[in-house]
Amino acid sequence: MIYSFDIFDTLITRRVGTPRGVFVHLQRRLRADPQGLPRELCEHFAYERVAAEYAARIEARERHPKATHQVEEIDFADIHACLGRRHGLTQADIERLMALELAAEAEFLYGVPEMLAQFRALAERGERVVLISDMYLRRQDLKRLLDGIDPLLLEAAPLYLSSEIKLNKASGRLFEHVAEVEGVALAEIRHIGDNPISDISRPREKGCQVTLFDACHLTPDEAFGANEDDFGWQVSAGVLRESRLTLDSDRARLGAIHAAPLLLPFVHWVIDQARTQGHDRLYFLARDGQVLLDIARRLGLADLETRYLHVSRLACHRCVDQDYAALVDWILVSHREMSLIDIAHRLSARPETLIERLQAAIGLSGSPDAPLDAQARRHLRARLTADPELRSLVLEQAALERARLLDYLNQEGLTDGDPICLVDVGWSGTIQDSLHAILNAETPDQDDAPGAISLHGLYWGLMGQARATGSSNRKTAFAFQPGQFWRDPTALREIVECFTAADHGSTLGYEPRDGVHQPILNAEGAEIQAWGLSEFRAGIHVFADRLGHWLSPAEIMALMPYYFSRLEFLVERPSMLIAREIGDFPYSPDPTGRLLPFAPALSLSEALTYHLSSGTRRGAITRWRQGSLVNSTPPVRLLMSSKANRLSGLLRAVHPRTLVRFLPYPALMWLKQRLPAPMLRAARSMLR
Repeated sequence: MIYSFDIFDTLITRRVGTPRGVFVHLQRRLRADPQGLPRELCEHFAYERVAAEYAARIEARERHPKATHQVEEIDFADIHACLGRRHGLTQADIERLMALELAAEAEFLYGVPEMLAQFRALAERGERVVLISDMYLRRQDLKRLLDGIDPLLLEAAPLYLSSEIKLNKASGRLFEHVAEVEGVALAEIRHIGDNPISDISRPREKGCQVTLFDACHLTPDEAFGANEDDFGWQVSAGVLRESRLTLDSDRARLGAIHAAPLLLPFVHWVIDQARTQGHDRLYFLARDGQVLLDIARRLGLADLETRYLHVSRLACHRCVDQDYAALVDWILVSHREMSLIDIAHRLSARPETLIERLQAAIGLSGSPDAPLDAQARRHLRARLTADPELRSLVLEQAALERARLLDYLNQEGLTDGDPICLVDVGWSGTIQDSLHAILNAETPDQDDAPGAISLHGLYWGLMGQARATGSSNRKTAFAFQPGQFWRDPTALREIVECFTAADHGSTLGYEPRDGVHQPILNAEGAEIQAWGLSEFRAGIHVFADRLGHWLSPAEIMALMPYYFSRLEFLVERPSMLIAREIGDFPYSPDPTGRLLPFAPALSLSEALTYHLSSGTRRGAITRWRQGSLVNSTPPVRLLMSSKANRLSGLLRAVHPRTLVRFLPYPALMWLKQRLPAPMLRAARSMLR
């Protein structure tokens, strides 16, 4: 028995999406430094190189048109000789161009761990192993490349090269030659390779045993938006494949293949914006900003100071009491059912001190963890609005929490008077609005007064902005702008939030400890770390380092539209990797809520409940329907098919919520910003 290995895209592969990527890379270099070569050749080297190979193959066949066996392969020198004739190159020019191409090949090639391990295991057992390749490279060229990856390859196995033998695998005749030279029957050759024709069909027709190994082929999400003449796409696709083939865990692969492409361009953009706007300090907002800060610091910023700011919607919004009705709205609005303890969390970082006072004020008994029904919440809203004692309690807590927050902000340098640059993922910049209101509470006109503290927020994406924005409270978005979506892309936003998860809990408030103002955090961090956050972050670092080796910051930023379109595609048609790995991520849209799997596999009963439920109850079952479908069994997928969706839609059509779903997201945001607060409260109550 002889074990036969294909070489390219089996034992070794490239760090570019397709072989043409090597030529595109060399084209970039020649444009920057022509080295005395014709300008036309340098400007269009990738095209000319492919055309020369095609022409050389035609010329080789035309030289012997009546031969019994046509020449099936050319070599490296034939291709460059043809290129030289097309552009009038000297022999020295041809030799230099060949050396440049081989050097580029060497830069991009690496070994495929799975196949190299299999090769070594066979060699160590003393099995007979051979290498077979349909390749134009000469023996000395290929030896140089393979020795740079693993010298054992040519030490342990003879090489059968089509450019040397002039027979190839695609015809099947190269396998016959190998069998004859090795003195074995074709049935005794066990071949493994990636090409369905030359590595599978042809040797099988000849009687060989075959195994397909196509892991080096780009997956649909790696090949998404393919543009072979774009070096950015070539390197990006190659790094995505390299991450899939070489990283040790699926958590790391998730970080490298899906999270890092969305975050790295944003961090480069943030740095560019900060320098352009003249900022010398960046505040990355917890918790989404932790991984962004980590990436920024790995880039080595000598001219920018970076800090991590422990803030949250909960810790900031409760401190803004200029509009008491809006504060009450925020206290009572939630993505899920609320209990009295949840209400207390909205008021204070120490909710246990308020429970008895709230129970007495609204006349409720029993467990504070019990969900409040609609009637109890309406009663609570009425008491919060009309009861002077309860109103005083709310404002007292707001003032207390605001004083603690201001002490923390002052400690972190936000009250120094310099323009402040904040970095966050999104989605409407309400934390920035609250910080702006708190920092400028004593300023008569917050937007334009000379003494106002100016904030500039840099966001991955913005769905909308608050009603009041001015020169001292600016927001700029990178991936998408307000009004860009016809529908709220909830799953897309929440997937990005999973990608930016931190290793600590959400900020609940602040307290002085040992003379330093410290954040009070909830306990979410332990569950997220147990999910595999460290491996996930390691994958992000691998992608960032590899892509940064080949591309400039401007080139990385230019890839963002491609990466964003890829994310939109994966939200609707998820790969198994992203659906499975993010499916069990512990997630809650509410900082005081219970963590649940983001997109778990659903049972039949859960699928049926999902169909017949409203948005809030659906969110408790899964945050990402398409991801759960991939993770679920075929019967569940059938139940949640489009036809079943239409049926459940008819059953829900009697509810006024249906009308709202027909409105585009920009229209909803427009109404939300312009309707009077009492009308908004009435609408929310009706749609619950």
